[in-house]
Order: sequence, then structure tokens, then C-alpha cells
Amino acid sequence: MKLFASFFLIFIYGLNLYSLDWESKGREMIGEVVSNPAAFFYDFQQDLEATSPIISGKTFSLQTGLFPTLLPMSYANISGKLNLYSENSIAAGSPQFDLIGGYQNMVLASVAANQSNKINDASFSGYYGGFILSSSMSPKIRAFYGYKHSALRAKLNFNDGAEPELLKIKINSFDSGFRDDFIILGIETLKAVNKYWSIQLNYGFSTKNVSAKVSWYGKWFELGLNIYPEGVLTVHPVWNFHLNF
Repeated sequence: MKLFASFFLIFIYGLNLYSLDWESKGREMIGEVVSNPAAFFYDFQQDLEATSPIISGKTFSLQTGLFPTLLPMSYANISGKLNLYSENSIAAGSPQFDLIGGYQNMVLASVAANQSNKINDASFSGYYGGFILSSSMSPKIRAFYGYKHSALRAKLNFNDGAEPELLKIKINSFDSGFRDDFIILGIETLKAVNKYWSIQLNYGFSTKNVSAKVSWYGKWFELGLNIYPEGVLTVHPVWNFHLNF
């Protein structure tokens, strides 16, 4: 089996590194990943997190991230949202209140560790939880805001002397984590029956990082662009599948 560390280049090696400029850029990106692997993999966790409000009139929602999380990163994942109170149900003007949460685990990591004689241990998993409040600004527009706590652990342990090199950069073993609390601000617009678009901003209190997400979603699927200004890969195209009950 190819060295498990090659997943660092899933996106980087999507380009043919024929020129010195591309090779230099590849080294730079790999160096950033090696220096802070937890932050790099957490960006992919955010790709699958369901942080918009439940569609009005629905009580429960399930979501799984398809790209780039399940494919090609092999993140098996599940997210859920539960509506506790609908808008105006407690009192006039009271917002909709939803609980959100989910879990993900990179199944390829354990498979690679079991089948490779160069990898001693590998695990990448995380979770998140929080709540979303939403209020209508007009019949087709509502604002939402909320909080989430996210955590991730990234561990890759090579056997002694088996550390690989990618573009002449040695990939060392690491055991790191990521944990932060975020505030969420966004707007959702109804464009047609079962068709919405939304934009949201997330701010991490510990990292002081801002990320953005633009999404288009309907009855079954969500397409979006996640933007991480300080990430190794600044823009992530996202494809998720969801069910609303």
C-alpha cells in the first residue's frame, strides 16, 4: 500500500508538478500542513458541519458530507439538527431554536495503519455541537446566529526510520488536536419551493480566525463554497446530502 502520508497531497497533486514554480508551491503547502496538521484537517471537518437552521416547518435533519470529506478524504460522518422551538412558538417575536451536532472519523486512517508495515498508528476524528437561533426578516429571508464547539484529534505515528518524504520534505509523526468555540452569523433566502441559498461567517474565539460559507441547497443536496482565508487550501467546494423530517 502507498504510504498513508500521501493523502496530504490529495489536492496538491491534483496538479501536475512539472515546473519548478508548482513544485515550490507544493513544498510550501506541505510545509504548512506539517507545521499544523490539526488546523489543516479541521478545515475539512468544517466542510461537513451542518450549521444552518432547520428549514421552517421541519423538526429534525440528518446530513452527511460527500465531497471533499467522504470522497476522497474517507471521512465517515453524520450530522444532526433538532428543532426545539419554532419561531413565535414561545412568544411573539421569539426565534426558532435548533440544536446542532455531529461526529466524523477518517476510516482510511485505520485501514492504512492495519495494512502498512511503516505506519504504527493513525487516527483522525472529531465532533462538534451547538445551537442556532433564527428569525424572519421578511417572508423569504431570515437571519440566523448561534454557537458551536468543535474538536478534532489528528494522529499519525510512523515506525522508526519509516518517515516518508514528499517533495523533499520529511513527514514526521504527530499527535495534535484542535479545539475552539465559534460564533455563527448568517442569512438564509428562500429562492423557490425547497430551494434556498445562505451565507454565513464563523469566528473562532481561541484561534481568532474567520471563515465563510456560501451554500445553495434544496430537498436532498447542498452545494457550497467554504472559504478559509488562513487555511492551506483557501477555497473548498462542498457537496453534502441531507434529509429533513
